[in-house]
Amino acid sequence: MSHDPVTEYTIRGGSADADRLARQAEVMAAASLSFLAECGAGPGAAVLDVGCGDGQIAHALARRGGVVVGIDIDPDAVAIARRTRDGADFRVQDAAVPAGRDEFDLACSRLLLSHLVDPMAVVRAMCAAVRPGGVVAVEDLFSPTLGGEPHVPALTELAEVYSATVRSHGGDPAIGPRLATHLRAAGLVDVTEHTVVNRMTEPHEKRFLVQLLDNMRPAILAAGVADDSRLTRLRAEVSAAAARPDVTFLQARMHQVAGRRPGLQTG
Repeated sequence: MSHDPVTEYTIRGGSADADRLARQAEVMAAASLSFLAECGAGPGAAVLDVGCGDGQIAHALARRGGVVVGIDIDPDAVAIARRTRDGADFRVQDAAVPAGRDEFDLACSRLLLSHLVDPMAVVRAMCAAVRPGGVVAVEDLFSPTLGGEPHVPALTELAEVYSATVRSHGGDPAIGPRLATHLRAAGLVDVTEHTVVNRMTEPHEKRFLVQLLDNMRPAILAAGVADDSRLTRLRAEVSAAAARPDVTFLQARMHQVAGRRPGLQTG
């Protein structure tokens, strides 16, 4: 079945989403980079970042000495990624199309598969891109676990609105616990799984969830998940909670899953 990966994605991309992605990347950086280091991302490693967006992960890995290629279907996001010159290479490409064959030591994606009608097509493309013995690493969420300490009802409602909108586009916002099954179904072995909850204590970190609502608003309205008045109220409540120093936001639980392509390790 043919599909349009641009219309599957429910968040406006390019410059409209650049600031939110930067804040989100800051929140997730430590956990994601630790995970990818365990998967083999390091000096000299050939890494493919699938659905790279504005290139935050690709740039970080390039600065650590990796030979990094990032691909994304959004040309505006790729243009933003190319503005930083640190050796990473960026291409406009559908993630379901293999970016080479047997070329990379590691293929990774973050917060991509949950938006797709056919995530297995991307997993298979990532498998094809790595060498025998290479690693495929994916990181995605279990959306119902978005929350706060103390409890923030608006975040529970945001999770519901977000999830319903992603599902209306054919995605799976609760894909996290199913990632290991997807990787095994693609033929990967030695599959490992970790979970992490990224905490947000600073207002500038927490505001990425306000921006998420803003950038999803057209998709939410088009899907009929919420009307304008509800979204206006919800935005105000999330924004107010984000400004409170006594409230910690908890990003939806992230599942970090990796598997190895069968074959002899080289090097």
